[in-house]
Amino acid sequence: MSADEIVDTTADSHSGSILTALLAIGTLYAFALDKTGKVRVTAVCRSNYNVLQDTGLDFESDRLGNHNAWKPYRVVRTVEEAADRTYAYVVCAFKCVPEITTTPALLAPLISNLAKAHASPNPPTDASVTSTFVLLQNGIGIEDDLLDALNAIRTPGVYTTVVSGNCWVDTTAVDGGRKIVQHGNERLVLGYHRPTSTNPSPTTGFSEDMAKKSLGELVELFRAGGSVVEAAPDADVARWRKVLWNASFSTICTLARAHVGDVLALESSRQALKDIMAEVLTVARASLTPSPAVEQELSDAVIDRIIANENPNSVFRPSMLVDLDHGRPMEVEAIVGGVLRRARAMEVPTPKLDLIYAGLSVIQSNLIKGRA
Repeated sequence: MSADEIVDTTADSHSGSILTALLAIGTLYAFALDKTGKVRVTAVCRSNYNVLQDTGLDFESDRLGNHNAWKPYRVVRTVEEAADRTYAYVVCAFKCVPEITTTPALLAPLISNLAKAHASPNPPTDASVTSTFVLLQNGIGIEDDLLDALNAIRTPGVYTTVVSGNCWVDTTAVDGGRKIVQHGNERLVLGYHRPTSTNPSPTTGFSEDMAKKSLGELVELFRAGGSVVEAAPDADVARWRKVLWNASFSTICTLARAHVGDVLALESSRQALKDIMAEVLTVARASLTPSPAVEQELSDAVIDRIIANENPNSVFRPSMLVDLDHGRPMEVEAIVGGVLRRARAMEVPTPKLDLIYAGLSVIQSNLIKGRA
């Protein structure tokens, strides 16, 4: 996988498990799930496999408290190794960088495993197999290819759900990945997506009732672990609300190589932030079905609220800029490209986002070439 680490969490009372990426955010939420005592966590790790296996990770968290030498239930090196069972939840917290590889490609062993669930020599004793994929990732439309891949599973008795997770938290891995630090507020907004391609048959694919049940259980698990979590009435609205910040602050900070406070310090850059968010809002409202959630969460007034909510002295560096600092590919396609694809589909002009996308794409191309 493109992520350095991945986690899988298995509920004691369920034959399935949860797969999550163990970047800083993934590790934080895997730890929260583990704190409940109701799950078993299996981590799929690459760069810090030995750290997690040998010494464990330390946590310094305003929300979840401090803990030393945390280890999950199981540690493996690859998704292929993790695909020795079906999973109740697959939590994806790795970076969404389709220019490198797609989420369905990364999860292919697990998706294939689901399709074979009832055809195996030892089929599950449950009447059905349910698996929920939780995308703790940035961007717009990042669920589309995964929904299509899961919708292609036509095995009777296999039901899947895709949940969007929007993380409002500042968490960082330090000390060579041996310690996770989280300070300030933490909030997780979760909501499920309905399939958008060919409707599944009545006996396979997606079930509204199962999706609601799966989302409710996951929300309760995170709450039991100490996270501030809420179920969104509309996953798409929640995702557009999050991308307002990422498509403006993250991109301007990255192009300027500056932290949030630097961008807020100038009237010209503050106006640029507002103009970009106005474009995103126009695309969002054109793409979404009108509803009270759209009116409340994506009104013009949200722009000034976002600006006013930021600390003018902030030294925060968005994750896109941190990736650039370390020479890693950035989430350009997920964050900006996703908005632009929706804009093209709805014939909405986006001149400022087009310019930002062009500039970031040049940087991204060089970053990818540097990895070759």
